[in-house]
Amino acid sequence: MPRQETNSPMIHRINRRAFLAAAGTTGVALPFLEGLPEKSAFAQTGGNKPVFGFFISAANGVAQQYGQEPERFWPTQLGALTKSGMEAFKNDRATGILSDYAEHLLIIRGVKLPLAGPTGCGHAQGLAQCLTAKPPTGNGNGATSTGPSVDTVIANAVNSQGTSPLTLYSGAKGGFIDDRLSFSDAGKVRAGEGNPYNVYNRMVGLIDSGTGQPSPTANLLLKRRKSVNDLIHDQIQRLQSNPKLSKADKERLQLHFDSIRDIEDTMAEMGGEMTGCSGSLLDMDALESVNDGNAFKQNDNFEKVIRLHGELVGLTFACNLNRVAVMQVGDGTDGTQYVIDGQKRERFHHISHRINSDGNSGTPIAGAAELHAKIDRIRITTVKEILDKWAQYSTPDGPLLDNGFLYWTTHVAVGPSHSMSNMPLIIAGKAGGAFKTGQYIDGKNAEIGQVLTGVLRAYGIQSNFNANGPLAGMLNG
Repeated sequence: MPRQETNSPMIHRINRRAFLAAAGTTGVALPFLEGLPEKSAFAQTGGNKPVFGFFISAANGVAQQYGQEPERFWPTQLGALTKSGMEAFKNDRATGILSDYAEHLLIIRGVKLPLAGPTGCGHAQGLAQCLTAKPPTGNGNGATSTGPSVDTVIANAVNSQGTSPLTLYSGAKGGFIDDRLSFSDAGKVRAGEGNPYNVYNRMVGLIDSGTGQPSPTANLLLKRRKSVNDLIHDQIQRLQSNPKLSKADKERLQLHFDSIRDIEDTMAEMGGEMTGCSGSLLDMDALESVNDGNAFKQNDNFEKVIRLHGELVGLTFACNLNRVAVMQVGDGTDGTQYVIDGQKRERFHHISHRINSDGNSGTPIAGAAELHAKIDRIRITTVKEILDKWAQYSTPDGPLLDNGFLYWTTHVAVGPSHSMSNMPLIIAGKAGGAFKTGQYIDGKNAEIGQVLTGVLRAYGIQSNFNANGPLAGMLNG
C-alpha cells in the first residue's frame, strides 16, 4: 500500500497573523483591511496577486451519455455559457444547476487521464492520476502515484513558510481505498482531515500544529462555552471603532466574523448529534473521540461535511492562510447511500455499476442510471452552496470568485465502464482573470496534464505539468 505522509495537512500556527496582541493566543486571522494593512494576512505576502484554488475529486463518474443511457450531465452545446442558457437545461443536465455562476464557469469536456482505461477496478488508479497527470503504478486498491500532485507543486511555489496544501476528506474511510488524491511525491499520499471541527480549530489556533493537542485557549473556550468571537468580543469592538477603518473595511470585518459564527453554529448542531456534548461548540473531549463512529463520518452527514469543508476553505482563502486546498470526496468505491425522492437508496458504488455489486455481476438496480443522475444533482447542488458562500468573500484584489477557483472532477468518467476518458471537469472562478470563463469547451481528447498546466499558469507558475503546455482555449491572453 502507498506510504502516507504524516505532516499536518493544515496551515501552520498563525500567531503572527493574530487579531490583536491581547487575542494572540486565539489566532483568529483577519481579512484584508485597507486601513490596517499591518494587521492583515495579505500584508505578509509577496508582490504577486494571490490566486486561490480548491481541487475536489468525487467518486463513481457522472451520468453522461453511455450506451443507451442518455446525457444528463454536460451542457447542451459547446460555446458561451449564460445564465439564461443554462437555466434552459438545468432540469435535465446537472451542470445547469450552476447557472447563477455562468460567467465564472469554465466547463471542459473531452479530456482523458494518462491511463484512460483501468487495469483492475480502476478507482485507485483514477485517484492517483487525476491530479498528478502521470500513469499510476500498481492496480487494484494498491495503485498509487508516480509523482507529486498539482496541489503540491502549487503549494511549494506560492505558499509561505513551506505550508502544505490544506488537505481534506469527506466521508468514512472504509479501509479499501482511502486517501489517494494528494501526493507530496511518488507514492507519498497525504491524509485528508475528515472532521470540520478539526479544520476549524486549527484555523483559529485552537490546536497546536506542532503537538496536535488543544491549546490553552481551546480549554478556555470550553470552560466558558463561548464562541471564538465571544472570547475576543472587546478586541472586535475596539477594532471596528478604529477611525482608520473605512466603511468597506467594517463591512468586510463584519462578514468575516459572521461567517465564523455561521460555521460554528452549523458544526455545533453536528457536534450535538455526534458527541452528545450538549451543544458546546468546542468540547475537546468530544473532538478527541470523533474518530470513532461520530457524525462527520456518518452517511447522512456526507454532503453537509463537504459543504462545511468548502465554506472553511473559502474562509481560509479570504484570510490568505493557504492558497491551495484539495478534498477527496468518499473513498475510492464511495458507498454513500443517498436519500432520493424520500427513500434511502442502494450504495452509490452499486448504483454506478447499475447492479447490486461492487464487481461485475449482480442483480440489476431498477432505474440505476436515473438514480445516478439524481445523485449528480445532489453533488452539484452542494458545489453551488459552496460557491454561494464564496460569493460573499472578497480579497484585496476583488471578490474571491474573481481571484480564486473551485475545480470539480471525478476520478472515473463513467460508472459502469470505469472509463477515464471524457472526464467531468468544472472550474468555477476566474483565478485573477487567467481563466477564460463563461464557456464550455472541448479538449479534443487532450490529457489532463494540459488542463493542470493551465492551472499552474493561472498561479503564475510557468513550468509544464506532465504536458507540452496548457490546454488551448482555457486561458485568456
